[in-house]
Amino acid sequence: MSEYQHYQFLAIDRPLTNEQVAEIRRLTTRATLTHTTFVNNYQWGDFKGSCDQLMQRYYDAHLYFANWGHRKVILRWPADQLPLQVAARYCPGGSANARQHGGNVLITLVSDDENGELEDFNDLFDFENYEDTGREEEWLPSIAEARLDVASGDTRLLYLAWLLCLNNNELNDDDVEPALPPGLATLPDSLTDLADFLRIDLDLITAASSPSPNADPAQSAQSRVSTPPATDKHATPVRLLHEEAPHVVADLRRRCRLGHPDATPFEPGRTVAQLRAARSLATAERLTRKAREEADRRRVERQQAHAAQQRRLVSLQNDPEAAWSRVDQMISYQKGRNYPAAVQLLEDLSALADRHGTSKDFTKRYHTLRSQHRGKKALQRLLDAAGLCGASLCTCTSGATVRY
Repeated sequence: MSEYQHYQFLAIDRPLTNEQVAEIRRLTTRATLTHTTFVNNYQWGDFKGSCDQLMQRYYDAHLYFANWGHRKVILRWPADQLPLQVAARYCPGGSANARQHGGNVLITLVSDDENGELEDFNDLFDFENYEDTGREEEWLPSIAEARLDVASGDTRLLYLAWLLCLNNNELNDDDVEPALPPGLATLPDSLTDLADFLRIDLDLITAASSPSPNADPAQSAQSRVSTPPATDKHATPVRLLHEEAPHVVADLRRRCRLGHPDATPFEPGRTVAQLRAARSLATAERLTRKAREEADRRRVERQQAHAAQQRRLVSLQNDPEAAWSRVDQMISYQKGRNYPAAVQLLEDLSALADRHGTSKDFTKRYHTLRSQHRGKKALQRLLDAAGLCGASLCTCTSGATVRY
């Protein structure tokens, strides 16, 4: 697989002007540019511009992917929606960095694959419901939806940024987690995509969310909008008419969240060492649960296979010789495509012989059949996997005699 890079930017709060689009076009002739989007893929060469500068001047969201393992997301907010001191509490540096440029605060989130193996784009997300090409362009719009939640006072994205640093072993054992947001156990699709893209361990998120209430903070905020602060009751309709509605709604939610008694954030408490121990426990529980589910699945499959075989035996017992003839035909005249069906029919004949007490006769005919077709290696492998050599003596394809 050749090298591959993907660059994407979104202008969300306001579209770019014609002059701004022209300025960006001078940086690249290959990118697909609109007043709100920038998309470019490279299989050779590289983008000559600065992603940081584009984010500082033009865009609100950026995603970068290189198939040698490097992934990056940059998100931008007006500083009055996300103050730098708030962002910095969750972004200690390294994989998660917060900075202010002019009137905006930017957060950069980075994930590197230490194995350095080339990755396939299609492994990042479940694209089953997407159409044909250009599917990677769905990632950033999904992740960018979380910007408005942060502007509303939802800090789950920020907490994931801190978990990213823990996940990448950039924190000390005695470092203490920042305020834990409610609803971490019930992440929206936007944050699930972000966590997947940045390779944040799901067991770590599960462990971190255990003390968190299951209530969705968006629902909690919605329940409080009916009683907004008195100063907002008359001002909000005016702002909705004259300003951009998403920002007004986000600002109102944030004010309701901060002004409500239940909005007090959780006090920092757990250390990195405690969270790592909790992750190990969550991993062990998940593997145990997975093993139990796998055992249950296999038991059900065995029961279903046995029931299906019993139904087949009802018709098979009337004329087993005809079944032997079908086996010969499938093996001799229809080549390899019907080998699996022939082996299944042999398994049914073996079960029928066990039921009627004629296993010795079956074994003799079975070994004769194997000897006649010893040169068909694919068939011999299927017969070996079926484990039909259940009699006292079996002549294998090699000619050796093996006792069972």
